[in-house]
Amino acid sequence: GDAKGGGKGGRKANRQKGAKDRAVSPDAVGDDEDDATRSEALKQVRREGTKSTMTLREAIPHVLEFARDHYASRFLQSKLDEADDEEKQAVFDVIKPHAATLANDQFGNFVIQKYFEIGNVEQRKELVQVLFPKLLVLANEAHGCRVVQKAIQHVPRESQLLMAQKLKEDVVSCIESMHGNHVIQKCVEQMPPDSVTFIIQAVEAEAQRMASHMYGCRVVQRLLEHCASHQLQNMLDQILGSIDKLATDPYGNYVVQHMLEHGRVEDKRRTLCVVEHNIVEFSKHKCSSNVVEKALEIATIGEHAAQLEAERSKLMFKVIGDVNDPNPPLRQMMDDRFGNFIVQRMIEHARGAERDRLRTVLQQSMDQLQSSSHGKHILNALKKESMV
Repeated sequence: GDAKGGGKGGRKANRQKGAKDRAVSPDAVGDDEDDATRSEALKQVRREGTKSTMTLREAIPHVLEFARDHYASRFLQSKLDEADDEEKQAVFDVIKPHAATLANDQFGNFVIQKYFEIGNVEQRKELVQVLFPKLLVLANEAHGCRVVQKAIQHVPRESQLLMAQKLKEDVVSCIESMHGNHVIQKCVEQMPPDSVTFIIQAVEAEAQRMASHMYGCRVVQRLLEHCASHQLQNMLDQILGSIDKLATDPYGNYVVQHMLEHGRVEDKRRTLCVVEHNIVEFSKHKCSSNVVEKALEIATIGEHAAQLEAERSKLMFKVIGDVNDPNPPLRQMMDDRFGNFIVQRMIEHARGAERDRLRTVLQQSMDQLQSSSHGKHILNALKKESMV
């Protein structure tokens, strides 16, 4: 769930991460030279794959070796799925002392994750105890962060609180890490709201900077989704005070859109006022034009639309301009590569008298629309709404 708000940066980072994983996967490396050091048991599993005739009991003396091997790690995971309690405990006893090392092993981490899914409550709690001293390091590592996320999702409340205690020691570096930010997002999603105060406080210390940070913006969005506004008062005030800057920021604009989606009526009002005040500049900017689109949508069909009617008609009027205005903002937006999308949205969302005024102004501009590349999109939108 981190696609939203990662912006282009988020997607790019993921691509690089994939490339890095591939570079070290055994398929990509000629790994026969390791064969000399492998046990006969491992060679057998590598030959036979997950369909291997070897039983989990026979594998127990080799569990640590298996966990660190591409093929044998898969074998262990599939065997654990059908193992009985006694077998699970036997394997657990072997891996438990090594859990912190395995958690950041490119193949071993999947075996540890598996225990958070299939282990009993006791085993899950014991694993958290073993990982605890290394939790901050693991949270910021490529494989370790997945184990920590899995733990947060599957452990009982008291283990979650224990983990929070450790993450609290340096929550800011986790938020700003390409791996750690997913752990903090998972805390917000899975822990009770009163347990994530430590995250709220870290963000509050510098909300504007967090909201415009490549990874920080994602954490702010999760907080907006999962916490009550009275918990976020300080953060909300800081964000509302810097909407003009955040709206044009490549990451901050996602936070402003999220405020429009998840905020209280009064937050939405304040945001709409800022949008109205900066309408031409915002509409012609790559990032803030998305905020304008969201503002129009929220004020027309969002859950608080009825209460935002005044702000909405004010915004529409500001764009369409007065009947006698020779150069309303609408004219400046029509032929802009970003602004033309706003005009299309307005055609879609306009109603009543404003719809008629919008049609009039656009009809007066027919020549301009027909001769421009962006104008053609607007003409299509008018046809779709039967306004020409």
